[in-house]
Amino acid sequence: MSPPLQLTLANDLAEIPRLAQAVETYCEPFEPSMKDILSLQLALEELVTNVINHGYADGHPHDFLVTLSGGAGSIRAVITDDAPAYDPLARPEVDTTLPLEERAIGGLGVHLVKKLMDVSHYERRDGKNILTIERRLNAPDRPV
Repeated sequence: MSPPLQLTLANDLAEIPRLAQAVETYCEPFEPSMKDILSLQLALEELVTNVINHGYADGHPHDFLVTLSGGAGSIRAVITDDAPAYDPLARPEVDTTLPLEERAIGGLGVHLVKKLMDVSHYERRDGKNILTIERRLNAPDRPV
């Protein structure tokens, strides 16, 4: 088991490539499939982009934390921010069977996160949003 990696990110979309590289580097010793790495990167990109674009409406610089930990065949990521309370997982499920023109705007990214991850959990604690996602490595294919 590797020690956790704590990555402090600014609320700036320019941080996304650094996050993607950190995920790839951290996961390497666990021998994940390329699909595992890409799924984790995509889920984190979606969630971190939401924090950056919607979490901090004051226009000021903010930092937040992404913690990666791995072991027992899975990788866990925890996003901790001090933005106003918001649970993205509480959004209504997206009906992907509807034609595009009949679908509500938004929610597809969180839908993807839920489908790509084995665990997704939100809590508000001590004035912070804490969003946890986890993916089993080299598991059978998941439906999207």
